[in-house]
Amino acid sequence: MNLPILNNQFEKSIVLFIDKWSKLYSFSNEAIYKASISKKTLTKTDIQNLYEWKNGMRLSVQKQKSLDTKIITKLTVINKLKNSDVLDIEIFKKKFKTLSAVWKIFLLHIIKPTKYPIYDQHIHRTFLFIHKEDWSNISNTSISNKAKEQFYFERYLPFIESQNVKDIKQLDEAFFAFGQFLNTRNFASLFE
Repeated sequence: MNLPILNNQFEKSIVLFIDKWSKLYSFSNEAIYKASISKKTLTKTDIQNLYEWKNGMRLSVQKQKSLDTKIITKLTVINKLKNSDVLDIEIFKKKFKTLSAVWKIFLLHIIKPTKYPIYDQHIHRTFLFIHKEDWSNISNTSISNKAKEQFYFERYLPFIESQNVKDIKQLDEAFFAFGQFLNTRNFASLFE
């Protein structure tokens, strides 16, 4: 069996990396995401659909309760932030301080999808790999919420902004696909 050999270096151009790996992205119900994300005014159903899309399935009872009490009850605030020209990140953090890091960052993405990329373990793993850092122990439970937020706002977001990425969704797709690939643990045989 002839397997392709990959070079264990991040390509010099993030544009090429994004183009290559976004083509390998696969996530269910992309139509649900696309139908809601670009709306100027979101409904409860839009928020519900987007969080189910992110979750990859219907929400558990506990997650549904969290969505209802911590997010949907603040729909007016969400729409106000979504339609503002400038988002004050500190106000956002205060309004949604009780959310888990992944859900908070996803809500930030929902509010300003062309500015704030999605965050999850696959994105984190890809970032660490690109920066030649230990990515092998990244999982949903291996990092505290505080550390996830700190990573996102202090490292990941500034890195993405410095790269002048034009299509945040395509970036998310590429980082997600590559992070999933790394998580298969079969990747090592493909590297020189």
